[in-house]
Amino acid sequence: MLAGPVIRKLDEAGFELKLFSRKVNPSMFVNEYDMLQGDLFNPADLEKAVQGCDAIHITISTSDDVKATGAILNAAVKNQIQRISMISGCTVAEENRWFSFIDQKFRAEQLIRQSGIPYYIFRPTWFFESLGMMVRNGKATILGKQTERYHWVAADDLGRMVASAYQQDGTGNGIHFVYGPEQYTMKEILEMYCRELHPEIQKVSETPIPVLKMIAFLTGNKQLKFAASLFSYFEKVKEPVIPAEDLDKLGRAETDFATWIKAKKEQS
Repeated sequence: MLAGPVIRKLDEAGFELKLFSRKVNPSMFVNEYDMLQGDLFNPADLEKAVQGCDAIHITISTSDDVKATGAILNAAVKNQIQRISMISGCTVAEENRWFSFIDQKFRAEQLIRQSGIPYYIFRPTWFFESLGMMVRNGKATILGKQTERYHWVAADDLGRMVASAYQQDGTGNGIHFVYGPEQYTMKEILEMYCRELHPEIQKVSETPIPVLKMIAFLTGNKQLKFAASLFSYFEKVKEPVIPAEDLDKLGRAETDFATWIKAKKEQS
């Protein structure tokens, strides 16, 4: 969802890319890339991936961001990596570390900031691309009472900002928030999404968090347990307000929902 757009934008900007992942699927991409399949917790695999590179961009999905980031940084220092970047989240902050998922992101960010390697940390808000995960089996469902308004953003805008960062001189560090131009609640934008792509769905449902936690407990469904905890967190924590000058550093994300949905329809 996030790696693909970043890869495309870095490619368009003229960077030579090496892709390292647990699963390698060349059919995902139009162009051919140097692809390596491996485990980032295996030092030999990671060493092979990092050798010959000037920079590392991290987009990982793991329950232990701190351990993963530490392993990457060990390989980065050993191979004299000149720059490094990672995807974090807009609510990652000291005051939100009570939630373990955020604590992992916060500590991973700290490792990068203390590494001595010039860095870019990207803190995006909710992505348009995540809306598809809220539609299952002919139903559109939101977990909990999500009343906060978010600056929904397109993954392509994230990709452009990452490429823009790497086109800088490389001497400065930065934390960059990735916010789109429009604000919607989760229900508002999911209703818009369904009208455009799933007109057969007439209603967006809201499932209470306690019900989800009970189902997760009774069924032993770890994914549902995490989802319930994540959405419970977003019931409590708001998207931070970021000064305009900070949002302008790499050029603002400009894709609105109408533009994004039009492009999605054209692709499908």
